[in-house]
Amino acid sequence: MPILWRYVLLGYLRVFSLSVCTFIAVLIVTRFKDIARFTALSGDYPKTVLFIVYQIPLILPVAIPISALIASLLLFQRLSSTFELTALRASGLSLRSILTPLLLSSLLLSVFNFSCCAEISPYCRRESKALLYRETSANPLLLMQRQNLVKVKHAYLNMNIKEEGKSAKDFILIAHNESNQRLSLFSARQLRIAGTKLLGYDVAIVSHLQSEKWESYDPLIIENQSSMSTAAPVLSAALKKNRPHLETNALGLRMLRIRAAESGKSANSALVEILRRLTLSMAVFSFTLLGCTFGIEQGRNPSRMTLITALAFTLTILVSYFLGKALKEHPLMAILAFLLPHPLIWIACGAKLHRVAKGVL
Repeated sequence: MPILWRYVLLGYLRVFSLSVCTFIAVLIVTRFKDIARFTALSGDYPKTVLFIVYQIPLILPVAIPISALIASLLLFQRLSSTFELTALRASGLSLRSILTPLLLSSLLLSVFNFSCCAEISPYCRRESKALLYRETSANPLLLMQRQNLVKVKHAYLNMNIKEEGKSAKDFILIAHNESNQRLSLFSARQLRIAGTKLLGYDVAIVSHLQSEKWESYDPLIIENQSSMSTAAPVLSAALKKNRPHLETNALGLRMLRIRAAESGKSANSALVEILRRLTLSMAVFSFTLLGCTFGIEQGRNPSRMTLITALAFTLTILVSYFLGKALKEHPLMAILAFLLPHPLIWIACGAKLHRVAKGVL
């Protein structure tokens, strides 16, 4: 590899890596609530680390293009301000030879970003949801401790969690039965998780018996048991109000192609999702070219219009990206919103580089 290529790529990849790591750190901070909830419900730290790792590929499809823009823009601003770019051009190197290593690396990053968008990110999205569902379904005591995850409405729940969620004392559950508009009571002196079983001791159950004969009072069923046993995962699965389901952004590329070949709304949604992933991969090359072109500063007093123009093109791509996502019911308009800004940016960057090569300010 030529020395120039190593020098340029080192400056590009250094800022690129730092920017990607910053985006990952911001993602972890913004997802801290979900991570803390998973840790509280699971109690298994290796699985918590796995859950955090699954979150990282979800931000990479967006972090990689923006990081490519930041890295290329800062690199060429530095080369221009230190007159290194001028020295390289004075030694006989053209802009094309200087830009070649960055554009080639951006193409490789585009391929990686497409693989991340097409397979890695959907796989991690599916696995993180499945892991969250499995871990929160294993222990009904921890699940009931977080009542917002339970589908039992209009209920009073009180218990003292012991042994990191493996045991609960003085358990009381009063639930409203919507079928007969009555209250039911379940109490236990102690509930304990033993393997896949939920064991209860000194259990009392008060429920209502439906009867048309007696209208002046409610017939009740009162049960007292010294001990009881039930399957903990089955109970948790029955209590949970959210079941994992596959959304379009969690499907792999092969499944999306099968859906796109069908007809109806699912086909339109699958086609728009494929275009979205293709756009994110193209954005790496477009943003790198944009940063290289408008990072070049000409003259002793460079104009700020170059940065404003680069910002305008960046906002155009971002706005068109979100607009294309919103137009999932209209595939043709979504295609224009996703793909049209990129050729326009390539043409504008080509014209700008041509003027710079000719020495036109």
